[in-house]
Amino acid sequence: MKKLMVLGALVCAFGLEAAAKELYTAEERHYVTPIELDLASPLQLPQWAPFSPWSVWGVRLDLIYGKSFCVYGIDAGISGYTLANVYGIQATGFNMVGGDVGGIQAGAVANSVRGDVGGVQAAGALNWNRGQFGGVQAGSVNINGTFYGVQAGVLNWNAGVSYGFQSGVANVNVNEYLGVGMGVVNLTTRMHGLQVGVVNEIEEAGDGVQIGVINGAKDFTGVQVGLFNVIQNSELPIMVLVNAHF
Repeated sequence: MKKLMVLGALVCAFGLEAAAKELYTAEERHYVTPIELDLASPLQLPQWAPFSPWSVWGVRLDLIYGKSFCVYGIDAGISGYTLANVYGIQATGFNMVGGDVGGIQAGAVANSVRGDVGGVQAAGALNWNRGQFGGVQAGSVNINGTFYGVQAGVLNWNAGVSYGFQSGVANVNVNEYLGVGMGVVNLTTRMHGLQVGVVNEIEEAGDGVQIGVINGAKDFTGVQVGLFNVIQNSELPIMVLVNAHF
């Protein structure tokens, strides 16, 4: 009997969560509060509105875990989950946002954003943005869809076309990078600009300057300066100290 009761409770919980997700999409039903105090959502003040979590236009304090629809203002505490957008200042241990972020986002451990980010983002361990990032980003590991701006970390990894300045132990750009990359290892599919590192590798084509111990590219227009330089599609594919192809 107890097992049936537990199973029934789990089914109800999943059903309520699924129903709640449908209600979250109806933004016109959301109630607005200037202050929200969260112990561990849904234990919070004010309590949940009939149709959805509150939208906070002011201050949200996450004593343990806060959950809101939107936050416009200041969000501070241990951990917070925002279903839609955050604009303002967000400073917690863990920041999780289902929409976009604009302003300053600081996570002592991690920031996770499904949409786009514009502004300053910093984390002790991880910044993970599925969409586009524009601004200044600092963390041990930085992962983005598309990146524009300044990026500093142990590992910087961007999936889309990216522009700006990278500084890290490893800078990895799956698509195309335009700008300056400085790291122990710089890896990109296509590059336009400057790479400075121990190992610089361009999988397809690039133009500009590579400075490192090992510089490699399939097709490169520009100058390579390093102990071992490789341009596969040039007249002199392998050169020591300096290699150039125009």
